[in-house]
Amino acid sequence: MRSKRPKYLEVRREIKDGDILLYKGRGLFRSGFIPTLVQWVTRSSYSHAGLAVWWNDRLMVIEAIGNGVIVNPVSLSLERYHAKVEWFSYKGEMTDEKRREMILYAQKQLGKSYAVWLAFGFMIKMLFGAKMDRSDRFKEEPSFYCSQFVAQVYRKVGLDLKKERSDRYMSPDDIAKSSLLVKREDL
Repeated sequence: MRSKRPKYLEVRREIKDGDILLYKGRGLFRSGFIPTLVQWVTRSSYSHAGLAVWWNDRLMVIEAIGNGVIVNPVSLSLERYHAKVEWFSYKGEMTDEKRREMILYAQKQLGKSYAVWLAFGFMIKMLFGAKMDRSDRFKEEPSFYCSQFVAQVYRKVGLDLKKERSDRYMSPDDIAKSSLLVKREDL
């Protein structure tokens, strides 16, 4: 499927393994109920996060969605998600070895289920201003929601996207505001 987004076509070859795609919803009727709920509860314009990975000549996104951790072509993801998508990358130098380690870990998570109850609990905590787990250690998870998945992949290689916040309570907005990342382009 050919993307109708000219900016994506211009920059797709610059996107590297492990770069992050953050999705901004456009309201209930354009993006759907769940993305709108995520934006409202987290008080953010972002509703979804995914990890870019090259498989041969295809740029893919590994993401945790309702079906679990899956992989899709980025072009298809951009077409299906009726929203603005922003591309972020790591600010510092990242070796090819570290990128490979990230992607291998992310691929091993394929097929794990979506963490419905964890995501729901996180949103309840956000809604009522409850304290978030401040644990900052790596823990193998049995299931994921989108931004937790992205944060976990980065943590696997020793990069903590948000200090003093457990990956289990990471929102797409937390990722966007990470001091380790820089926004590259709107796709």
